[in-house]
Amino acid sequence: MPELPHPTEDLEQVKTQLDAYGYGLLAHALNAEQLSNIKTRLKEQAIAEKQQGLAFEDGGAKQNWGDFRDKNGQVRARAFTQPAGGVNQRVWMLINKGKVFQHMLSHPGVRNIADHALGNDYLLSSHSANIAKPGGVAMRLHTDQWWMPMPTRPDRTHLPAGSITREQTDATDAAYIWPRVVVNVVWMIGDFTAENGGTRVVPGSHLWGRRPDNPDDNTIKTTALEGPAGTVGFLDGRVWHGTGANVSDQLRWAILTTFCGPQFRPQENFTVGTAPEVLASASPDLLSLLGFKVWNAYGRVESPAVEFIRPDEQLLGELRPEKLF
Repeated sequence: MPELPHPTEDLEQVKTQLDAYGYGLLAHALNAEQLSNIKTRLKEQAIAEKQQGLAFEDGGAKQNWGDFRDKNGQVRARAFTQPAGGVNQRVWMLINKGKVFQHMLSHPGVRNIADHALGNDYLLSSHSANIAKPGGVAMRLHTDQWWMPMPTRPDRTHLPAGSITREQTDATDAAYIWPRVVVNVVWMIGDFTAENGGTRVVPGSHLWGRRPDNPDDNTIKTTALEGPAGTVGFLDGRVWHGTGANVSDQLRWAILTTFCGPQFRPQENFTVGTAPEVLASASPDLLSLLGFKVWNAYGRVESPAVEFIRPDEQLLGELRPEKLF
């Protein structure tokens, strides 16, 4: 059996790993000072959100990712808390929670791999943290572009694009695979091991052209992303994966960044949710990632003949002429 990916400083080797196995590992991407600054700010934020009753906690037996609605279709607004059984803590919208998190998005090695995976233009889909705590259960295996309509044939009725859900997907044809339109970046802020919940991956599954048939099937063979703090993992958006169970007595610290093609809807709504003070000092590259750059006339407000839209864009409403001709 071919040797599975291991951390390397060679960017070209990481690209080869990503293409062949659906994941790759970049060694020594963050130095000790960067790790300390990131972890300190993340720890402060997580503790403060917890103290103020704002923490989002999942990873329990009844708080698995994706279970946002009950059987009646109602949003489970208070389900993702520690009293309701949540274990791991998520910290969302890091773009607003410290410059140290913004700086991560311009990491040259990470962006080099993202360029390879997605091409000339792409969006930031999410930038968040997952602190996997002891007792957290394994997440269901899933793909991160589950919403991507599958190729179809003219002789069948396909599932409409707007009817696709995490649970309901279209039939697949082994002759076809999705194109890659998502790449995930897993920043290992602390050591990742199989015992502390290192992300589980099914190597090569990005080329199978389907999602997991039974996400709760524990017989599916997985491998854990493992590496010392400072390693960065990359996951093809089609690869089957999920947070591992944390059976250790240590926290697993991770920041998760997702990039997607410019045609698609990001997970976090940055054009609405990014703080004004962040936008005021944002570089053109960051504004582009956040969705403020017009892409082939998409994402505009009025005329498509502009490069960027502005948060304070003057909106044209109903107008009346001074004279009718």
